[in-house]
Amino acid sequence: MLNILLIQAYQGRKEPMGAVFPLGLCYVATPLLKKYNVSIFDPNLCDEPYTELKRKVEDFKPGLVGLSIRNIDTLDKRDIFYYFKTVSPTLKIIKEAAPEARVMAGGSGFSMFANEIMERIPEIDYGVYFEGEETVLELVEHLDSPGGVLGIFYRQKGKVNFTGLRAFPDFDNLPLPGRNLLDVARYPFPLDNVGIQTKRGCPLKCAYCSYPFLNGNRVRLRSPGKVVDEIEYLIKEFGVRQFMFVDGIFNVPLNHAEEICREILKRGLDIEWKAWCDIRGFSEEFLLMAKRAGCRSLPFSPDAASDQALYSLGKGITSRDINRVVKIITGHKDIRASFGFFGTSPGQTFIGVLKTIFMYLKINILLFPRGGASIGWIRIEPHTEIRRIAVEEGVISEKTDLLPEKEENLQRLYYTVPSLWLGDRMIELVLFVVNKFLKPALRLMIQMMRFFRHAPVTYPGYKKERVL
Repeated sequence: MLNILLIQAYQGRKEPMGAVFPLGLCYVATPLLKKYNVSIFDPNLCDEPYTELKRKVEDFKPGLVGLSIRNIDTLDKRDIFYYFKTVSPTLKIIKEAAPEARVMAGGSGFSMFANEIMERIPEIDYGVYFEGEETVLELVEHLDSPGGVLGIFYRQKGKVNFTGLRAFPDFDNLPLPGRNLLDVARYPFPLDNVGIQTKRGCPLKCAYCSYPFLNGNRVRLRSPGKVVDEIEYLIKEFGVRQFMFVDGIFNVPLNHAEEICREILKRGLDIEWKAWCDIRGFSEEFLLMAKRAGCRSLPFSPDAASDQALYSLGKGITSRDINRVVKIITGHKDIRASFGFFGTSPGQTFIGVLKTIFMYLKINILLFPRGGASIGWIRIEPHTEIRRIAVEEGVISEKTDLLPEKEENLQRLYYTVPSLWLGDRMIELVLFVVNKFLKPALRLMIQMMRFFRHAPVTYPGYKKERVL
C-alpha cells in the first residue's frame, strides 16, 4: 500500500497565536484514506521542525509527499516575514530522507504562483492547482501518466506542463475532514486556529483580494445541517467547543448564516465561535441571533473610511454603513470585534487619510479592551484588481516579481500613493503612539477602576456592617 505523507509548510518562526490547524490537508487526506496509508505532519508544532520532519519522513517511508504552501508571507508591512523561504529547505530534507518519493505541492499560496514555483523549484514533481480533494485522489491513481488529470502541473522532459482547469468540487458533497489525523489539542487558540468551513467561493469584488481567484466567485454552500454535524463531531471526538468559521465572509449569503445559527440553537449546543462578517447585511437582529448561537468575536474588514476610497476598493459600502455597524457593536459589551483599515489605497486622499486615523482612534477607544481597529497596507498580489491598478499608476511595473527571491524585496510590493507620503508617515506615527502609550494607559486606567471598585473602605471612623 502506498504511504502518503501530507505536510503543512513550515512558517519559519513561532507565531504569537500559535499554529493554524491544517484544515485543507484534512479535506485532501479524507478521500485518500480508503485506499492508502495517509499521515499528516505539521512542523509548526515542533521545537525542532526540520529535525523532526527528517525523522518523520525516515520513519514513515512515504512513496508520495504532499506539501501545502498556505501563506507566502505575512501580508503585513510592519512585520515583513517570508514564509516561502522555508519551502526549498523543507524539500531538500524530504529528498534526502526519501530520495525515491515523489513530491506534489498545493495550497492557496502555491496556486497564486503555481507556474513560478514549478519553474523555480525543480524538486516538485506535481503541482495541484486550486482545490485538491478530487484532483489529488485522481493524481495518486495516475502518477506515471498525469497528463490526463485536470488541474495538475507536471514535468515532462524538463518542461513544466499544465493539464488545464478542473471544475471546482461540489463542496456540500465532500466528506467531513478527518481531523483525527492530527492532535487537535495541540492547537492552543481554538477561536482562531481550529476552523470550520461553511462555504467556498466569494461573490464580493474587493480590489485587493485573491479569494475569488482561488475559490471562484460563485458561492458553493455546505448545507446548515452538515455544518452543525461537523460542530457536533468536534465536540464529541475532540472536546472542542471553540472554533472559527474560516469562510472569507460568514454572513454572505445572510440566510445561510442565519440557518446555521438556528440549527445550532435547535440542537442546544454549548459552543463559542468567531467569524469574519461583511458590513453589508449586518444588523442588530443578526448579531443577537449569532450571540445566542455562541458567537463571541466578529472581525470586519471595511478597509477605508472615506467614500471615495471605499468605491475605488470595490467595497460596495459607505462610511455611514461602517458607523452603523460600529454603533451596533458598541451597544453589546459581551462581544469582541475588530475593524481593519488600509492607510493608503486607490482613491485615497489626504482628507481620507485623516478620516482613517479618526475612525481608527474612535473605534479603539469605543471598543477597548474588547476589540478595536487596525491599519495596514495592501500587499499587491497576482490575479487581483489592485495589481492592475498598481501597474497602471506606476507603483510597480508589468515585470515586477510578486514572488521575489529575497525577503527584503517584499517591502516594495505594498500599494502606496506617492503623493500621500506625509499621510503614510502620520499613520505610522499614530500607530506607534497608540500601541506604545494609549493602549497601555487605557489598560492601566481600567485596572485602577476595577481595583477601587472592589477595594475595601478604610477611611477613619468606618465600621464594616455586620452581615446577617
